[in-house]
Amino acid sequence: MEIELFYTPHTRSLRPRWLLEELNIPYTLHPVDLFGGERNPAHPLGSVPAIRIDGETMIESGAMCHWLADRFPEKGLAPPFDDDLRPAYEQWMFFAPGTLEPPAFDILLHTLILPEQQRVGEIVGFAEKSYRRVLRVLAKQLDHDGFILGAPFTCADIMIGSTLNWLPDMLEPYPALQAYVERITSRAAYARAIQAVNTD
Repeated sequence: MEIELFYTPHTRSLRPRWLLEELNIPYTLHPVDLFGGERNPAHPLGSVPAIRIDGETMIESGAMCHWLADRFPEKGLAPPFDDDLRPAYEQWMFFAPGTLEPPAFDILLHTLILPEQQRVGEIVGFAEKSYRRVLRVLAKQLDHDGFILGAPFTCADIMIGSTLNWLPDMLEPYPALQAYVERITSRAAYARAIQAVNTD
């Protein structure tokens, strides 16, 4: 299987790169200078990430992670379909982009990403309130020394943990979440996934 990942640091493309490192399978990394104005030739919107698997292109980081984790069941990063943990796994896989990410992204959008004159302070306040509500749910779920499903580290931890890491200051009232992020980002695969890309 030939896998090519089109990647920009500090974006959602960390998710599939981290998963590929956890899977420990060969892949080719194509850096895209998205913040420098470069468009991703493999993505219909010019964005990242995109992945080519044997020449076929897939977009959406969650879809890539979901497919890859199931494609390599022997790696143990997704519970089997008949496992009692599978429903919870699906829940948290979708919770990350559907519930956790939107308020976090709104905060980033209106504090860092947009030009200052386009930022709306009222949106930030509303998004922070929404985000704290979501964080309280996760803090209760992660009030232990394991992962989102308990003992096994899964792809759902990549989806949840990578998003929690966007706004580390907002985790300060939630020691359980801070400890969780520290646990998962201390993994060797994560360290490899955030290594600088050699473009020479």
